[in-house]
Amino acid sequence: MKIAIIGRPNVGKSTLFNRLVGQKSAIVGDVSGITRDRKSMKAELFGLEFDLLDTPGVDPFSKNSLAVSMNGQSLAAIEESDLIFFVVDATEGATEYDKAIASWIRSAFKKVGNRPVILLKNKSEGKTSLHHPETLGFGEEIAISAEHKLGMDEVFEAISSYSSSLRSNVGANHSPLLDPQAAAKEDDAPIRIAIVGRPNVGKSTLINAIIGEERLLVGDQAGITRDSISLNWKFKNRDISLIDTAGQRRKSKVDEKVEALSVVDAWKHVRQAHIVVILMDIQNPFEKQDMTIARKVFDEGKILIFGLNKSDAVENPDEVLKTIKRRAEKEFAQLPEVPCLLISAKEKKGLIRIFNVALDLYDNWSRRISTGALNKWFQAAISQNPPPLANGTPIKLKYISQTNCKPPTFALFANRVEKLPTSYERYLLNHLRKTFNFVGTPLRIFLRQRENPYDRQS
Repeated sequence: MKIAIIGRPNVGKSTLFNRLVGQKSAIVGDVSGITRDRKSMKAELFGLEFDLLDTPGVDPFSKNSLAVSMNGQSLAAIEESDLIFFVVDATEGATEYDKAIASWIRSAFKKVGNRPVILLKNKSEGKTSLHHPETLGFGEEIAISAEHKLGMDEVFEAISSYSSSLRSNVGANHSPLLDPQAAAKEDDAPIRIAIVGRPNVGKSTLINAIIGEERLLVGDQAGITRDSISLNWKFKNRDISLIDTAGQRRKSKVDEKVEALSVVDAWKHVRQAHIVVILMDIQNPFEKQDMTIARKVFDEGKILIFGLNKSDAVENPDEVLKTIKRRAEKEFAQLPEVPCLLISAKEKKGLIRIFNVALDLYDNWSRRISTGALNKWFQAAISQNPPPLANGTPIKLKYISQTNCKPPTFALFANRVEKLPTSYERYLLNHLRKTFNFVGTPLRIFLRQRENPYDRQS
């Protein structure tokens, strides 16, 4: 999704741009006309990602060549965009300049097609913000302060609602949020599965068994694999990229320069993977390094699977599995029911189940829940178990929205979020996981404070 910021000079467009991209990329100052080119960067608001276009100030009155060129940059930004932020100065009301820009925007729409417009009344942090700009003929108006980060929750709501609309109108006459070719390309991209673990647990043997050939060197000596190797494979007509990585040892044990570089390379591939299978020797599961790897994978928001290799070497592997599952539930209470799978790479047993489980989890990991269904669940969850009082005052949970997937990420808006107990946050996560069958899938909830843009700053 692309959003263009349009407005006259010195209303805070670049300040808003810097706020949303999370860095001081655009130069700002009190002098008009500092920005002369359009600039595009990745932006994020409460987990919702989009492309943001900063533009020069529109001057609909001037005919000089520089002003005409700057207006051309703004027109090009509108043509690229899916949504327009029309920024005005709330302390001045709607000036004749703003009215002229509103007319200019409508003229631009005649050339490039209509876009939804959100009027952002910037500099609304003080009492002067009560003097609202009069309606400029566009629908939605939001009071914000880009400098003080006020009103961003309402901006988030607006972007989310237009995102949903654009998804359902892929055939619109301008670049849609969800481009069909881009979506198809994403769907066709291989599912990346990294096999990681301590040295000599059978990672390369496992991949050789899966692809049915001696593609990777194996042996009893630890550390044979140094480079991470990617192999393409198909399972149930879905493209899989299998990544064999170097054995992960504790830093204190990594004393050879080449091996240290191998470990760095392995972690690079883990971060790029969708699914991480931590392979362990069933006779020595959950050693300290296994736990370190698992927690890093969890922190990265990846799908986690424990593979218990060499199950052919123990008696009663099913009984051993029950004990290991109990330990996994204890160690990873924040992610219930991490799959623990019996494997024998040597005898080629349990291999198919890895991929059946992995694909099921991947589909859940990639899933979006509609805002309607999500908030219906949300109201039921807080009715069933209301949040506790904070110093005798209720904590009001407003609404929830899914802002991303891979992993499924949610923004929860409330007042006094700092008073919400971690136990209640866990309750919501577990209830969400159970209701929407996110079992074994990492979930994230970000708590966001509802701000009043008319509160005077201290």
